[in-house]
Amino acid sequence: MRKLMLVLCILGFAAIAQAQEAMMTPPKVLTMTREVLKTGKGAAHEKWEAGWPRMFAKANWPTHYVAMSSITGEPRVLFFTGYDSMEDWAKDTHAQEKNAAMAAEQATLADKDGDYLTGLTNAVFTYMPELSYHPDVTVAGTRYFATVVLHVKPGHDDHFVEARKVALAAHEKAGLVDHYAVYHLTAGNTGGTYVIFLPLKSLAELDAFPAVHGKAYKDALGEDGQKKIADFETQGLEGSETQIFAISPSMSYPPKEWAQADAEFWGSKPAPAAKTASKTETKKEPAKK
Repeated sequence: MRKLMLVLCILGFAAIAQAQEAMMTPPKVLTMTREVLKTGKGAAHEKWEAGWPRMFAKANWPTHYVAMSSITGEPRVLFFTGYDSMEDWAKDTHAQEKNAAMAAEQATLADKDGDYLTGLTNAVFTYMPELSYHPDVTVAGTRYFATVVLHVKPGHDDHFVEARKVALAAHEKAGLVDHYAVYHLTAGNTGGTYVIFLPLKSLAELDAFPAVHGKAYKDALGEDGQKKIADFETQGLEGSETQIFAISPSMSYPPKEWAQADAEFWGSKPAPAAKTASKTETKKEPAKK
């Protein structure tokens, strides 16, 4: 089997009912399949990928996943599936392998999928709730995710945690309106990698980012807090990168609560593409294909 299902939200995130609204909330374990596309194959790949959610829907499969297409960086699609534990991930994988009809259909889909790709990688992440800020967001209206990948130097993981706790405390003190979930890469790439997922309703939120993290945030940090963060960035941070992705409903297999909460979007239409680049990554199991 090629891809094992993920639910982001953010990200593969599980859907819950709260105040009559479907919510995206970070799962404890997040698997990710990263597919890098051949030049000019984006549309054909998207069309072929729609076969995966149709297959899972036909089987009424209980695990769901979310696909996100890149707006910045190389052309690629990320597929996320969420689980409560590593064991649940393994059980889902084994259940798919035992389903003969599904295994056969997956083999057919996977064989053709390679025609559109230059590479595929898998990774698994674990959630860090103690570093996350208002991570739950409504399904309705959420269209994008910005990701901040941070590579921490060996021996500085505790330094990273300390700096993120300082930032979190300042967010809470200033009452900022943004949302983010922090994950630690468990397997699949270089150690010391952390990802911050920021769900977005529109890219206008990135335009407002400097103002949101302006004077009130800096005042909440105080001189000591600003120094702690600056010290980490100087001493403990190897490097970082920020990327923007649009949720792709046609390549996703969302929970029914999501489809009901935002039927027009999750029916079939892809998220609108960014018009300017200036508006600021497990197999797809569900993230199992």
